[in-house]
Amino acid sequence: MSKVSIAIIGLNGFLGKPVLEAINSGIFDSKIEFPIKAISRKEPESKDSKIEYVISPIDADSIDTLSQKLTGTDVIIELTGPNPELFSNIEKLVEKVKPKLFIPSQFGTDLGQVDTYAPGFLALKQQHSENVRKLGVKVVDIITSLFAVPGAFLYEWVGAVGIDPQSKTVKLIGGADSKIHISKLEDIGNTVLSVATKDPKSLPDAVRIASDEITVQTVIDRYSKDHSVELKVVSTQSAADAKKEFADSLKAGFDHDKFLWYLNVIIAQGLDKGLLFSKLDNELVNPGESLWKWGKY
Repeated sequence: MSKVSIAIIGLNGFLGKPVLEAINSGIFDSKIEFPIKAISRKEPESKDSKIEYVISPIDADSIDTLSQKLTGTDVIIELTGPNPELFSNIEKLVEKVKPKLFIPSQFGTDLGQVDTYAPGFLALKQQHSENVRKLGVKVVDIITSLFAVPGAFLYEWVGAVGIDPQSKTVKLIGGADSKIHISKLEDIGNTVLSVATKDPKSLPDAVRIASDEITVQTVIDRYSKDHSVELKVVSTQSAADAKKEFADSLKAGFDHDKFLWYLNVIIAQGLDKGLLFSKLDNELVNPGESLWKWGKY
């Protein structure tokens, strides 16, 4: 397979750093045609010889110009947050460029699985992938379950397992033995490039990966130890009752203030319900850990 030309949207965002680290790791150098083009609204703080920055918004006025600059690009990687207008403009850009592969911002929950019991959860992201597929472009959704980020997700930001740091309490849904798949950011960055440098025809529509499998109790214990606090369980709700409440809540529209609670409910639903997978594609993207070693919580 010849070297792959890549364009990235959102390299300055949250997932941009681990993807940039993967680019500079040297692991994928033999498979990538450099420089990679990064579409950005602002100049980077520091230059990188492997990256060519294309400074431009992605709006109706810029699509034609951007599509000309990306002519011949094999893979477009999207690392942005969900935004209806931006997604629509990216779809128009992809339609003009016609890459061989598009990797959308689907990192996190398996929305297709959640849709079976709570229809409409983050439906914008699912629809975005489907809109690009209808253009005849190969789309691969990378599903990572929950991020595990020291100093942030599942270390300090622990509402997804029912922990309230201020009151030092836990509101359990299901039970503390509920299992979760988690992914470290460096593993996500490497997976993005591994998928981008494979033959699109060999890839499934969704790639599910995880660095580790833990339980709600694992997070409770880690937080308790790291902060020298004793967390008190103050309530327990059944997974079934929470699922009904979740579905009913979504009927009134997505509530950003409830996002961590939504994740807590999804965790409680168990296997193949959004955040715990019976089948992982770790071997597809990193056979025998020959490219890198998976992280641990």
